[in-house]
Amino acid sequence: MNPIRVRDDVLQFLYWMKGERLGEAFSLPQLTGYLRQPEGDLSRAVSALLESGLLEREDDGRLRLSALGELEGRRRFEDEFEPYLGHESHLVCDDPDCDCHSPDWEGDCRHLAAPGRRS
Repeated sequence: MNPIRVRDDVLQFLYWMKGERLGEAFSLPQLTGYLRQPEGDLSRAVSALLESGLLEREDDGRLRLSALGELEGRRRFEDEFEPYLGHESHLVCDDPDCDCHSPDWEGDCRHLAAPGRRS
């Protein structure tokens, strides 16, 4: 498997899982199961991502996106899935006047956080 592709998959997966509120930190065996990649390939990708500062390791060993990793994960996710998204980002709503569309925005969109409301 192409090592760059495996790194992209890790970043995109972690970004997507966070956006869907399904989790922010995962163990290497969990990533192996979700991404269906050989553990050796994922281990090498994770090492490279940790070294580059795109991933962080929690005290329990699980892996999460760093702030820089979240930006990179978002960019790669949007590049790959743009034709299917229907709006400019996975973590923003469809209201063009909402703060979540600002390039300086950080945090949760008030529309996506509302109970029973998804964009």
